[in-house]
Amino acid sequence: MADVDLRDLNAQSVGELDADMWRSYYNHEFFKLFVQLLRLIKLQLGLNWFLTIRLAYYAAWAAADYRIRKHKGVNNARVLRNLSKFYRLIARHSAEPFDYERVAKLELEWWDVHRKSYKNNPKLERALAEAAAALYNVDAARLKEYAHYRAEAMILPRHEGDDSSNQTDWAKVTELTVKAWQVLCLVIQDN
Repeated sequence: MADVDLRDLNAQSVGELDADMWRSYYNHEFFKLFVQLLRLIKLQLGLNWFLTIRLAYYAAWAAADYRIRKHKGVNNARVLRNLSKFYRLIARHSAEPFDYERVAKLELEWWDVHRKSYKNNPKLERALAEAAAALYNVDAARLKEYAHYRAEAMILPRHEGDDSSNQTDWAKVTELTVKAWQVLCLVIQDN
């Protein structure tokens, strides 16, 4: 099987799927999230179905475990283990090497920062930029704009059961995630 160029992104599709996955995550629709992950992984990586299903399983399990245990104290070791399995499989098939353990830790780090962020803040943007920089082997400083748009999108969703007068504008979330991925695409393809 040929190695995958992670820099070959379809920013529009990835951005739309990113927003859709956030919606499923916030609404506890984990099977739907799994299906969306399958679509994203197949679209982005073009791996065989066996690997695609394994990757979606690890990512969905990590996300569901993290989300469900929000108020019970997350078992970050288990979440990190699944994120590491996810990124290790991607690293094995990536044309450009990356430190999958570091990427998994940085991913979980921005999850933790995001969980405590009720507004966009420099720490969330920095964590997002560092995680993407580690995956794509670019300077995190070049990903500030990507991180800003993505962080802005991440703070908009409301949880299922939140006050109905404070509904999420999913069109705005999608607009911001698409912008984020378009900017990331320009940076990583220009490297």
